Amino acid sequence: MGLASKKVTIIAGIVIAVSLVIGIWVTAQYSPEPTQGEVFVMYAGSLVKTFESSIGPSFQKDTGYTYIGEGKGAVQLANMIIDQQRRPDVFVSAGIIPIMKLMNHNPPLAHWLVKFASAEIVIAYTPDSPFFDDLEKARKGELLWYEVLAKDDVKFRRTDPEMNPKGYYMIIVAKLANLYYNDPTIKDKIVGEDRNPEQLLPEETLMTTLEQGQIDAAEAYKHEAIARGLPYIELPKEINLSDPIFSDFYSRASYTLSNGQIVTGGTIDFSVTISETSKHMDGAIAFVNFLLSEKGISLLEKDGLNPIKPTAEGDVAKIPSAIQVLVGD
Repeated sequence: MGLASKKVTIIAGIVIAVSLVIGIWVTAQYSPEPTQGEVFVMYAGSLVKTFESSIGPSFQKDTGYTYIGEGKGAVQLANMIIDQQRRPDVFVSAGIIPIMKLMNHNPPLAHWLVKFASAEIVIAYTPDSPFFDDLEKARKGELLWYEVLAKDDVKFRRTDPEMNPKGYYMIIVAKLANLYYNDPTIKDKIVGEDRNPEQLLPEETLMTTLEQGQIDAAEAYKHEAIARGLPYIELPKEINLSDPIFSDFYSRASYTLSNGQIVTGGTIDFSVTISETSKHMDGAIAFVNFLLSEKGISLLEKDGLNPIKPTAEGDVAKIPSAIQVLVGD
C-alpha cells in the first residue's frame, strides 16, 4: 500500500472514530430520559403556568416519571372524575370543596386531602387596556378599584362559580367589599348577577384572553398574575381571602351552589389528593412527595403561592406512609 493510500485510510479511520464519538454525545444529549411510567395530574386551571412550566418538568426530570397534566376549573374536574370522563392519578384543587365532592361520593373517589399552599384574590389587568392608566391608579390606591371595574366600557371577566372555585371566591370577595367599604352596591356594580354570561369565561382560557388584550381585567390569584408577568391590583387583606387573622370577617359572606351547598368565606388553601381512579400509585405518591418537598415548595413560592405547613383532612389513616411523614399533626 502506498503512502497516499495509508494516509487516506488513517484519515478515514479518524473520521469514523470522531463520528462515533459525536453520535454517542448527541444520543446522550437528546435521547429521552429513562421513564418510570406515567403520572396523570389534574389540577386547578389557575396553576397551569406553574405546573406546565415548572412543577411538571422538574418532577419529570428529578424522578424519571412521565408527567401528564390537565388544568380546568376544579369543580369541573371533580365532576369529570365523578362522571368517569377522566381517571387521574393525582387531583390538585383550589380550596377543599372539589376534593370533598370526591370524598363524599358513594363509593368514595378519594379518602383524604392535604392542604399545602394558600392564595389570595387580586385583579389582574393588561398593559394593552385602554383603561390602563385608571387601573394603574387603582393599583397605587389613587382610585377605588371597584369604581374602575364598574365603568361601563371596562371588560372585566371572571369564571363560572358553578364550575370553578375562583368564580365563587370572587363573589364572596365582592360581598365582603360591600361590608368593608360600607357600600351595599359594590357587589352588583362589579359582578352583577352571579352567573352573568357576559362576564364568564372558562378557567383555562381566562388568563390567555387577558394576555391577548381581548379584555381589560380579570379575577385572578396572585400567583397567576406573577407567573404570567401581569400587573395586578392587590385588595385589602380584610377581603382578599388570604389572611387567617380575618377568618371571622371572611365567614360573613358566602355563595350557595346550585346543588344547595353553601360555600362560606375563608382562606383559600390549595389541596391535593390521590384519586381512587389512580392506576399508577407509585408515581402518584412520588408526585405528591415532590409537591410537598422543599424543591416543590420553592417552585410554588417563586410563582407567588404562599406555602403553608401541610395539613391533612379526611381519613388520614389511608394516606400513604411516604406522604404521611411530610404532613403535620
